[in-house]
Amino acid sequence: MQDKKLWILFFGRLDDEKWFWLILDMLKAFIKKHGAIPFSFYVFGKWKYVNDLIELASDHSSVHFFWWQTLSTIQRYQENCDFCLMPSTFLETFGLTAVNSLSMWIPVIGFAKWWLTQFIQSKYDISKAEWQTDAEKLYNKMSEIIDQYNKGGINIEAERKKAKTLANKYTVEKWLENITPIIWKPKRILMVSDFRNKLWWIETYIHDVKDILESKGYEIKIYWAKIPSWKLGQLCKYFGLFFAIFNFVDAIRIKIVSKKFKPKIIWYHSTLRFLGRLAIKKLNTHDSKKIMMYHDLWYFHPYPSLVTQENMVKTPLNLKNFVKSANTKNPFKILAICFKYCSVRLLSKNLKESIDFHLVPSSFLEKIVSDSYQINPKKIQTLSHFIQK
Repeated sequence: MQDKKLWILFFGRLDDEKWFWLILDMLKAFIKKHGAIPFSFYVFGKWKYVNDLIELASDHSSVHFFWWQTLSTIQRYQENCDFCLMPSTFLETFGLTAVNSLSMWIPVIGFAKWWLTQFIQSKYDISKAEWQTDAEKLYNKMSEIIDQYNKGGINIEAERKKAKTLANKYTVEKWLENITPIIWKPKRILMVSDFRNKLWWIETYIHDVKDILESKGYEIKIYWAKIPSWKLGQLCKYFGLFFAIFNFVDAIRIKIVSKKFKPKIIWYHSTLRFLGRLAIKKLNTHDSKKIMMYHDLWYFHPYPSLVTQENMVKTPLNLKNFVKSANTKNPFKILAICFKYCSVRLLSKNLKESIDFHLVPSSFLEKIVSDSYQINPKKIQTLSHFIQK
């Protein structure tokens, strides 16, 4: 028998997109069957299921909730954490949480699908557990891991070394090796994105990229808008899709900024949620190399968080496929989807005409970008993300 319980870590948004409800169901199932949770659960995050988690933590000493914290704060617990739980089943375009966990020497328990396959060992793959539903599979996989651990069948130190080996493929140094040939020689880069607040991981990534490149002698300027945080920011994110079609104000501003800054590279990260197609069209004639980074599936599907199979992204991008991919008969939802399609379609035309190089965080996205927008595959390249500090 082991001297201590397993320590399980979760960090990220406590929402449906990360399938946090599966974790809550699993915890309640353990309580119902055993009267207690047979492991120590450490949670760092914020969003929809905060109140559910607070209630569980108040009733069960095995649940420890620390709200939203920085990675440096989470890392203080890394020596004692044995596994990171990542049960989302939607199509992760990279799996940044997984690789950040591995960098802390913590192996990941999750659904080994698409790009996450390389981060999750087969024996910790929830999809390989018995039973039918995802909730049942998660409960059974956790029960199996706990049983093996209690019997001495899991060597935690050996598992931690495997995790670190996997993480070493995604260091900042490796990222620089991959990005340098793309941005070689030009030292002045204008980075363009919808928002500058660290509301979502795209914005955090951009801040980190700026710091990394500036440390290597690049001159970086970022053009983006500032929006309210949390729930109000989430509303701006969705309503921005409609505003983006007619956003000529930012298109003019970005033209002025680029004229003064005179960048050799314009690197777009996100324009669909606020800046819109005009931000790209207005710079079409600008004498610079233009790059687009596709961080998520917003450009290809009306409901990215519901995509659990790669074939759910219908290509090529047209109205019929876009509406069909939503799998709904609700007339109001269909109307909203049609409006979003107009925004995406107008943007895609500018992307095809203006962008010299298209970057994706995972190789499976290369085909989605190519088939959706009819872009030459030679102009598309994978640039994996790096471990955040």
